Amino acid sequence: MLMIKSNLPIILIGFMGSGKTTIGQEFAQLNDLTFVDLDRYIVETMNLSIPEIFERYGEKEFRKIELKSLKEVIKKYDIIATGGGIVESERSLNYLNSINHPIIWIDAPFDTLYTRIKNDKNRPNAFGQNYNTVKNLYFKRYSRYNEIAFIKLSSNIPFDRTLNELNQFINADDQY
Repeated sequence: MLMIKSNLPIILIGFMGSGKTTIGQEFAQLNDLTFVDLDRYIVETMNLSIPEIFERYGEKEFRKIELKSLKEVIKKYDIIATGGGIVESERSLNYLNSINHPIIWIDAPFDTLYTRIKNDKNRPNAFGQNYNTVKNLYFKRYSRYNEIAFIKLSSNIPFDRTLNELNQFINADDQY
């Protein structure tokens, strides 16, 4: 796979469990690019898990840390997988709207996402929540993802097809 370097970094957004990290890691590896998962970066920087950060500082403070971290990694990495809630913060949303980098929304049907995340203790906005609560959160974020994404890719198709579609988008000459 060949790629146009001027498009970098590429930012992957989408709900929890959509496959941003898996797709981003594989795409980066296939194209000899650097990759970072923003939540993992925050965990390593803070030396606390995401649930611990939520518990200790609250979600509002976490969103400030998330934006600060995004601004750091955007200068260092080629492919960035954000956390699903990055669109919860107006400041992060405005920042993502203002940058001139491809923002790709990775999505799947809600039932698929819910199955992937419902028992994951590292997702404080989903773990222990009932189906309807998580579904409401998904639909609250849905329009925000749609607002800032340049394209939307499905992770509910064969993995290699998702990677192929991402590659075709990145290598298209007429996107800007």
